[in-house]
Amino acid sequence: MRGNMKKIKKFVRFLVIAVIVFVVLGYISQFLFKILWNFEIFNHKSYELIYEYWEKGGVFNTFKDCSLAASLFLLPIIGLILSYKLYKFGLVKFITLPISKLYRRLTRPKIMEVEHVTIKNLGGKDKTLDEIIDEKIKEENKSANGNMVSDLRKQIAAKIEENEKE
Repeated sequence: MRGNMKKIKKFVRFLVIAVIVFVVLGYISQFLFKILWNFEIFNHKSYELIYEYWEKGGVFNTFKDCSLAASLFLLPIIGLILSYKLYKFGLVKFITLPISKLYRRLTRPKIMEVEHVTIKNLGGKDKTLDEIIDEKIKEENKSANGNMVSDLRKQIAAKIEENEKE
């Protein structure tokens, strides 16, 4: 029973977000459609005009006509995608995002902003060459016999001498 209530709550939340998105998207697209195609989305006479044109044998072959048709078909899909993205991101978080970014920009100087911190940057000491050599020798002692250890020591000694010469 509790699981069903949770699903219903999620669905109602998505539905509310979708309604808000479709209203905002409708007004924005009404403005853009009026400017670009002289087409009113919320007026049924515009759709009747397109229907009559189609029934009389009209063909949508210009870029302007095809882009109008594509926009009309894609508008609900774009609305659903935006609704889902806002549902996952959070409507309140989306609305307050510009305010929080502005606050961060005003209160923190650029030099103090750190985009990404990895764990290795948080502390610890740097190992010396002798410590690295000792660790390698211990690793090799665990996995190999004594001959390998002496060969490894010779290789390390040769590397150190080459580095000192440079």
